[in-house]
Amino acid sequence: MNFSSLAHPVQRLDSRGVREGVDRGPAQWNGRLVFVKRLVSDQPEQRQRFRREGRVLSRLRHPLIVPLLDQGERELVFPMIAGETLRERIERGPLNVCAALQLMAGLLDALQYIHQQGVVHHDLKPENVMLVGGQLNARSVRLIDFGMAHDPLDPEDSNSVARMGTPQFMPPEQFQGRRGDPRSDLYAAGVLLWDALSGQIPHPDALGWLVGLRPERGPLPGPAALHPLLERCLSRDPAQRPQSALDLRVALDRLARSM
Repeated sequence: MNFSSLAHPVQRLDSRGVREGVDRGPAQWNGRLVFVKRLVSDQPEQRQRFRREGRVLSRLRHPLIVPLLDQGERELVFPMIAGETLRERIERGPLNVCAALQLMAGLLDALQYIHQQGVVHHDLKPENVMLVGGQLNARSVRLIDFGMAHDPLDPEDSNSVARMGTPQFMPPEQFQGRRGDPRSDLYAAGVLLWDALSGQIPHPDALGWLVGLRPERGPLPGPAALHPLLERCLSRDPAQRPQSALDLRVALDRLARSM
């Protein structure tokens, strides 16, 4: 893919608003309806994040990751996904355990793949998980937004973005500036599961918890059989978490079969 210009021009971008220096919305491209991100900021950090997403996605191919169709200096073109984000679904009410575990199965499949490629997402949250057709099953999951991802093959990946992320879903080691550990994504996956089951995040004062000043945490959601696994995912120590996306997937599958 050529970063300097698109293979086909984007036409009639229907802006859905600018966020973090990027305009976004549906548009026409090569005779089809697509979703376009357009960089409108000249701030170096926002430009770096935009370009990073294009570089990372250009080498990822997985059915549960929204693919990059084309990229230019200031535009990224994706297929248009009919559906909603997991955040939009949670806002209508918490998910039941079976639905939440189904979604986690799909999400962990996507994470297992990117981790095998050496990529760590570093911004896993319900806003970055699409549900195709609004369906609550593993195959409907689509992982999006790789602007904060760590990629060992990216020459511009550096610690300058180390603390970027969403504090409510950020593990302590990421807050401290350590990037590239897949177990950081597993911490975020645990928070996402907690959120899906309860509509709440574990730590009311996420920044206070990250710096070690506010240990308060809400009640564990879901059935008691799930609680030990949630506790492991949210451990401060990465060594105490599941050690891979596959490990967590197997543990959740085992739990689902026992319910």
